[in-house]
Order: sequence, then C-alpha cells, then structure tokens
Amino acid sequence: MDTNQLMIPVYINEKIVLDMLAIIEDGFSTVSQVSYTEHKENNNTQKLEAGASTSATILSKLLKIDLKGELSHSGNHGENENTTKEKVHTNVSLLSKFRTFLVDKRILKSGFDIESIKIGDFIEIEGELQKNPLIDCMDIFVDVLRMADIFAEKPQLGGKAQARIQKQQEDETVKKIKSFANELKHSGTIDFILSDSAGTVVLSAQEQYLSNDNISEILGGHFKVLGKVITICKDKNENIDLLRKTSLSIFPSELLSEMLSGFQNDDIAQYNIPEVKTKISGPAVMVIPIAIYV
Repeated sequence: MDTNQLMIPVYINEKIVLDMLAIIEDGFSTVSQVSYTEHKENNNTQKLEAGASTSATILSKLLKIDLKGELSHSGNHGENENTTKEKVHTNVSLLSKFRTFLVDKRILKSGFDIESIKIGDFIEIEGELQKNPLIDCMDIFVDVLRMADIFAEKPQLGGKAQARIQKQQEDETVKKIKSFANELKHSGTIDFILSDSAGTVVLSAQEQYLSNDNISEILGGHFKVLGKVITICKDKNENIDLLRKTSLSIFPSELLSEMLSGFQNDDIAQYNIPEVKTKISGPAVMVIPIAIYV
C-alpha cells in the first residue's frame, strides 16, 4: 500500500468526495458484505446466534456496521460456523479511494506549474498554510491591544478619568476591528494562503469542514492540499481579491487604502504586525480545497 493512502486530514469536504465517487462509480455503496463458512468436528450439539449493529456519527445516513454470526452443529457430524460481516467505509477511506482513482487515471496534477494548470484541474500541492493576511492582521492587532491592556500600569490618582476615556476609545477600536474581521468570514468560508516559490495558492475553505472547527491546527503546518482550480492569474497584472466575498469589495481601492492606513503607522510597526494585503498578485491560483492532510 502507498503511504500516501494513509492520510490524516485536518479538513475534508465530505460532500464533494461523496459526489465525485458517486459520479465515478455510477452510484456506490459504502458497505460491502463478506461471508464465509468453517467446518469443525465436535461431539456437542448447540446453536448460537448473535448480532450487533451501530451507526457512525459521520455520514450516518450512509454508513452502517452490522455484524452477525451463527454457530451450529448436529450430533457427531461436526459444526458449521457461518459468519457475515459488513465492511464499512469512513469519510477518510472514501477520500483515499477518490485520490487513488485520480492518480491511477492520471487526472491529478502535482505541484505548482502555472503554465500547465487549467481551470477545472484537480491538483495536489503542498506547503505551509497561512491565514488570510487581512484577517491575520486584524486578529494580531486585537491581541496586541488585549495584551497591552493586561500589562498596562494602573493610572495615578487624578488620571483615572483620562485612562477611562482612553480605555473606551480602545474598546471601540477593537469592536470595529472585530466587526471588520467578521465581515470577511460572514459567508462561512475563509481564505488560506499557501506560498510556493513559483507562486501563491489561495484556498477558499468552508469552516464547517475544519477538523474540530480549530483553525489553529493547520496554521504554520506543512500540509498537502487536494483541490480543484477555479481561478488562474498568470502574471503580476492580475490578482485575486481577498475581499471578493464581502460587501467591502464595492469600495474603491483608494478608500480601502485610507481605511487600512491606521495599521501601517510607526506606532503599530513596532509590534511586528504583518503587511496588510487585500489582493494577491499573480502568478497565483484559487482552489476549492477538497481535503487538507498529512
């Protein structure tokens, strides 16, 4: 068995995997039945039947485990043991099966080659995943303000009123930043960035399919991504808009630059906050991820 088949996903779009396999196999069953009979000599007479069944939490409408067994014999002629087992696929084994099909049929393209990639291609790329740089900047800025508040010295007598006003202003700023960041996530999807020496890949992932809904599990880690290409930008004159799914995309670039200029002043620079980006310049591709795994 190829070790690539033994994958551990942190993100898997189960619906796409099931749909693709149903197309490939013209409908399919996630359960297969295996039966066998054994004969043994015995002087006892007995009959025993047992059964057990359970349903999986994932894809519960399709996946089922049902084990049944029957043990019987008559006189001194021996015994027959009839066993029926139903073997079941999980979402990960179905993913592995789908990837194996793509590899065997030479449908899956590996690596980032902007000249050979086409819209609709299935590709597998690997690298270190980072959050949408705009969301990352907002989150870090909120953390900076939170930590500054924790370590701030208590105001001296007579300065409490001024400190209270400053705290109210900071709270209002944090509220606005969080609202801005939530606007980037309101569609239920979140962009991840995978940088390669040859270009950048933008992954438009659905949060509901993240393992344990924990984004931190994949940030900074080295993963493989299986997905389908939906946008290609071959040169620096083309770009992928990170605000495309939000109402902020209607604003002109000049106004957006002015809105975000507060994150680029000298006071903020000392906190090592990443560069604010609203667009990813080519060469770049946008991919709908089917799975992110190691």
